[in-house]
Amino acid sequence: MLQGVEHLALCTRNVPALVAWYQKHLGLEVLKEGDAGPLFLRFADGFLLEVVEAKDVPVPAPHARDPGFRHIALKVLAIETLVGALKQEGVVVVEDFKIMPNGTKLFLFRDVEGNLVQLVERANPLGA
Repeated sequence: MLQGVEHLALCTRNVPALVAWYQKHLGLEVLKEGDAGPLFLRFADGFLLEVVEAKDVPVPAPHARDPGFRHIALKVLAIETLVGALKQEGVVVVEDFKIMPNGTKLFLFRDVEGNLVQLVERANPLGA
């Protein structure tokens, strides 16, 4: 029986650099599945992001509305503080901080490799 999403895989040209970026900017814990296993970044709620070495084939960075999976949305508290810290570190802002009519706060940016990452702080959590 389906229980939920365990992890997403993120392919990167530089595993150590991407892992270090997520540790530094988002405070994620690094896990390894066995000696030869893949690396995972663990979020506070247990969600995992697998970090995998990519083929050396450059692809253009996706736009926010291109078809297919487009961004990872991260649930945060005190979004303004994290947005300020990320901007101070020079992240590429795709859609600046905004508050939607329903009170949801959003911020869309690119990580060190150009992947789209969205921060979400909901006034009223979905499904609650």
